[in-house]
Amino acid sequence: MGVAWLALSFLIGLFPAVPSTPSSNLVAAVSTACDALADTTVPADAVIGGFGPSQFLADVDGDGHKDVVTGYWTGNADPELADHFLHVELASGWGTAIRIDDLAQFSSAPMATPARVVGMAGQRLIVAGVQRTLVGADYALFSFRDCALAPVPLVAGGYPEIWSGGGLMHSEWFACRADGVVMLDLFRGLDDQGQVIPGVLVGGEALSYQLNPNGFGSPATVDLGLPRTDVDLHGEYPDCAEFVGSFVDDDASVFQTAIEWLALEGITKGCNPPVNDRFCPERTLSRGEMAAFLVRAMGYVDDGGGDRFVDDDASVFESAIDKLAAAGVTQGCNPPLNDRFCPERRVTRGEMAAFLVRAMGYVDDGGGDRFVDDDGSVFESAIDRLATAGVTQGCNPPVNDRFCPEDSVTRGQLAAFLNRALE
Repeated sequence: MGVAWLALSFLIGLFPAVPSTPSSNLVAAVSTACDALADTTVPADAVIGGFGPSQFLADVDGDGHKDVVTGYWTGNADPELADHFLHVELASGWGTAIRIDDLAQFSSAPMATPARVVGMAGQRLIVAGVQRTLVGADYALFSFRDCALAPVPLVAGGYPEIWSGGGLMHSEWFACRADGVVMLDLFRGLDDQGQVIPGVLVGGEALSYQLNPNGFGSPATVDLGLPRTDVDLHGEYPDCAEFVGSFVDDDASVFQTAIEWLALEGITKGCNPPVNDRFCPERTLSRGEMAAFLVRAMGYVDDGGGDRFVDDDASVFESAIDKLAAAGVTQGCNPPLNDRFCPERRVTRGEMAAFLVRAMGYVDDGGGDRFVDDDGSVFESAIDRLATAGVTQGCNPPVNDRFCPEDSVTRGQLAAFLNRALE
C-alpha cells in the first residue's frame, strides 16, 4: 500500500482528528446519536462474502451493543468491475458506508473484506482488506467518527503500508497491538542443496506504526531477533488480517460462516452472557438450548398459556420450551405421558431431525431408507425427510451412507443445520 494517497487529502479534513468518546451512560442503552442524519443501507443486490464471510457483529461506536459490519460489492456481476463498499449498521438501525474504489489508492482490484474490530490506543478500528494483490491483499484501518467512516492516516501524511500475503520464500502479515500496528515482511533461507528451509524465517524487516489521536506515527524498526520459527513469530505477532467475526472461539471452526449467519439473524447471542463473545461451537447442545434456537429462528410467540412441562420451572429456557410446545414442534421427552421436556439432556442427531422436520414442515421422504444405520430408529422418517430437503448429507463423508442418529449434536453443527434449513 502506498503512502501518498494525495487524492484522498481532501477527505481527511472531513473527519476530526480526535474520535468522540461515548459517555458512560451510553453503555446500557443503544446509541441514537446518528439517527437524525441521512443513513445508508446495504442494497438488495449486494454480494456479501465474495472474499470470505465479510459480515459480522462488533461494537463499533462504543455503546456496549454489537453493530453489523459488512463488506460488499454491487453494480456488476464481475467483482473486478463492481463497486465495493464497507458498511456499518449501528444497533439502533442507522447505517453509514464508505466506497472503497472511490479511494484513489484502491481503484485497481478493489475489495471490501472486513476482518475484525480492534481496540487500539483508546479507539475502535475496523480492519478491512481493501485491494487484492498477486500474493495477498492490502489492508486499511477505518475509524468511525462523527457518524462516518474514514481510513486512519499517518500523521506525517499518507497511510501506513500494511498487507498480508506471501509465497514460497516470503511471509508477510501484520499484527494489531494495544498501541498500534506491526508490519512484518520476512523471508526464508535455503539449505546446502538450495532448497527452501520450511517453518523458519531468517531475514527481512518489521515496522511498528504507533497510533495516537491524530493517526499513526512514522514507522519504527522492530528487532525480531531472527532467525525464528513461523510458529514462534505468529504467536508473538498474531495475524490481524484473519477473519474473526462475532465470536472469539469459532475462528478454527468449519462452522464459522454458519455461526456468523446465526448471530446476524439474531438466532444466537452467544454462550457466555453477559459478555457473549463466545459461541462454544464444540459444546454439546441441550434440549433447552435447542428450544431457544428454534423459537428465535421461527419467530414463535405463543406460549400456550405457559407451564407446559413440570421439569422446566427453574430453566432459563422455560418460555422458549412452552412456545415450542405450543407450535407443535415438541411433545415432550417421556412418552406417552409427556409432562416433562428434559431441558438439560443432550440433543441427539435423531431428535434434532424430528425438531427441524416439525418446525419446517418437511413431508417428502424421498422414498425413504436414505441411511443404513437408522432402520431401528423412531426418527427414521424424520431423518429421511431432512436428507431429502438437503439439510443433511450424512455423518461419514465422503460415503455418507450413515446418519449417526444417537450421536450428540454440537452447537456448531446445529448452526450448520439451521443455516441450510432456513437459507
